[in-house]
Amino acid sequence: MRATGLTARLALAMAAVAVVSALLAGVLVAPLLSGAREEAVRAPLARQADLLARLPRLALTSDRLDRVTEVSGLTIGVVTAARVSGAGAALTPDQVARLRAGDPVSTSGELDGVPVLVEARPSRGGGAVVLAADVASADDALTSVRRRVVLALGLGSLVALALAAWLARRLAAPLTQTATAARRLAAGERGVAVPTSGPAEVVAVAEALGQLDAALASSEERQRRFLLTVSHELRTPLTAVRGYAEGLADGTVPPEDVREVGATLVGEADRMAGYVADLLALARLEADDFRIAMVDVDLAALVTATSEAWQARASTAGITVTARPEPAVVRADPDRLRQVLDALLDNALRVTPRGGTVVLASRAGAVEVSDSGPGLAPDDLAVAFDPGVLHERYRGSRPSGGQGLGLAIAAGLVRRMGGRIAAGVAPGGGAVFTITLDT
Repeated sequence: MRATGLTARLALAMAAVAVVSALLAGVLVAPLLSGAREEAVRAPLARQADLLARLPRLALTSDRLDRVTEVSGLTIGVVTAARVSGAGAALTPDQVARLRAGDPVSTSGELDGVPVLVEARPSRGGGAVVLAADVASADDALTSVRRRVVLALGLGSLVALALAAWLARRLAAPLTQTATAARRLAAGERGVAVPTSGPAEVVAVAEALGQLDAALASSEERQRRFLLTVSHELRTPLTAVRGYAEGLADGTVPPEDVREVGATLVGEADRMAGYVADLLALARLEADDFRIAMVDVDLAALVTATSEAWQARASTAGITVTARPEPAVVRADPDRLRQVLDALLDNALRVTPRGGTVVLASRAGAVEVSDSGPGLAPDDLAVAFDPGVLHERYRGSRPSGGQGLGLAIAAGLVRRMGGRIAAGVAPGGGAVFTITLDT
């Protein structure tokens, strides 16, 4: 993985936290060790001062005590009413006065230019005993403790670094697998396995990627079927055109049939032109040059005019077209909205049996086209506006006068106008298409 990858970043972040924690621990421990240095000298010094304070006065001046203090590295002194000797020289006049008044003294000072810790206690035999110890006497022990602390912090940091690398790799592995799956999807592979374990957020991304995989596979399958359908539909008029054209070229068509053959060729050419026009319309719906002129549109007037325009064809088919206009104004392109209504009415008239009804209605912010035809199954509603899906699904069982692109073009036009279109089941059992637009 690259140094800028998630695993490396997580490892570096965790390592940084471990190092900062070790440094912070060292900073916090340093003053504690310094305090421990003084405490390591002062505590036994105070105990010895308490012990000596209980001895008779004569014992304080004996040669044996001097030898003891020499061996222990301590300096002893005596404070009496008349004089101050030995370690007492490290005391200030105020501290000497406190001792003579019977108060213990615990302090620090200098003795012969050397920093010392001083513990002084009033003596049972009169006066006071003073003990002084060089602070440096604890340096060796303190240095050993410092080495151990530094070693412990160093080992802890190394363990933390190793743990950080392991955790980073473990946490980033599912996301890395998800990224690999995404790249395979982008390359065109489908049915890619995605991680099912790891942090909840990564699992959620993987699940979404799996859903995208399924949606892409379904969409591509529909597109494949659509292209196969279009190829099949185009092949039929092309075959007819080629056959008649060869007949005309070979002279096998009698002169009296030329006009009829020419009319057939024109009809088949018109069919192919219809296919091409619809395909171009679908392509242009997503192009930037497809212009939409948004204005205020009176839905009631548009519904009435559209209904009247379709009365002749409806009467010929034995179908009643009814307009139910309610006053409503929306923002739309009137020509494109009329194109959508024409496509929906054309679809409704083709599937509605003789004697049926088609209703075109408007209400606040919406317009509906419903019919009394065979309607749509629940699984038809989700794919009603996919190019050619319903056309292929009901091929041979329902009347078809087009290529199955009308609903897809209508949906694209509505979306370009900022609206929504939905397919549903009419109260009478037929189909209903509802267009919702901004007011």
